[in-house]
Amino acid sequence: MRTPMFILFAGLLGWTVPVAVAQDAVAEPVAVEAADEAELPVRVVGGFGAESGEGWTAERVGRRVPKRWKWHGGHWMGIGVYYNGLVQSLSRLRLPEGAGYLRQTPASIGVNINFVDLSLVSDRHFGLITGLGLAVNNFRFEDNMTLTRNEAGYIVPDYRFDAAGIELEKSKLTTVYLQVPLLAEFQFGRSGTTSRSPGFVNFGLVGGVRLQGHTKVKYREQGENGGRYTLKQYSGLNLRNFRYGVECNVGYRWVALSARYYPQSLFVKDRGPEVQQVDIGLSLLF
Repeated sequence: MRTPMFILFAGLLGWTVPVAVAQDAVAEPVAVEAADEAELPVRVVGGFGAESGEGWTAERVGRRVPKRWKWHGGHWMGIGVYYNGLVQSLSRLRLPEGAGYLRQTPASIGVNINFVDLSLVSDRHFGLITGLGLAVNNFRFEDNMTLTRNEAGYIVPDYRFDAAGIELEKSKLTTVYLQVPLLAEFQFGRSGTTSRSPGFVNFGLVGGVRLQGHTKVKYREQGENGGRYTLKQYSGLNLRNFRYGVECNVGYRWVALSARYYPQSLFVKDRGPEVQQVDIGLSLLF
C-alpha cells in the first residue's frame, strides 16, 4: 500500500492527519503455544508500512497460571513444641473429681519430631497427606508425689517422699509415641518470592503406638552431705499402648499454630484416672 504524498508532507510539517487503515492491514490476534513466559500469545497491531512489516508492534494478550497456584507438597514434616495438658474432656477443661494430684506445672512441655510427609492425593490447592513422626510428651506434676500402681492394679499417687520430708525437685510422667497422620490440607495466598502458596490449613486424624513410658523424680537427700538422686519407673503404669486423636495446623510459610486432642484416656480403661490429653503449641514445618 502506497502512502499519499500529502500525508508525507503533513508529517514533515508536524501536522496531525486522521488516517483510516484498511481492514486487511490489521492482523488478527495470533495465539502461540508457549512453553515459557517469553512465548505467550501476542496481538499484532499494524500501522504505516504494513505490507513491508515496518511499524508493526506486538503486545501480550495472555498469561500463564503462576506456579504459586500449584500444589507444592504438604506441611507436616518438622519440629513442634507443645504444652501437654490433661483434662476431663474437651468440653470440661479441668481434671476429673479425685484426680487433683495430676495438676501440672507450666513446664509440661513436649516435643514432636516429624521425620517425613507424603502427599497421597493433590490438586492445585488441596492435598491429602500422611507421614511418620515421634511424639515425646512430658506431664510435670505440681504435687510432691509420683505415680504408682496399688494392690488392685489401679494407678494412684505415691506420697512416700512427702511422708519422709523429702522435697522433690522434679516429678513427671513421660510417654513416647510413634505417630502416623492422615490430614487434608488447603493452601492459599500469593507469594512474590517463592512458587509455594504461603498460607495453609490442615486437619485430620493422627494415630500412634507407644514406644515407651516412665515416671521420673529428682530429689536431694537431707543434710549437708546429702546427694542428689534420680529415680525412674518404666513398668506398672497402665498406659495405653495405642491411641488416636485429631490434629489441626494453621500456618504461614513455615510457622504454624498446632493443636491435638486425644479423646481416649491416657491410661487403660478402669486402670487409672480418666484423663484425656490436649496439646497446643508452635511448629516449624517444612
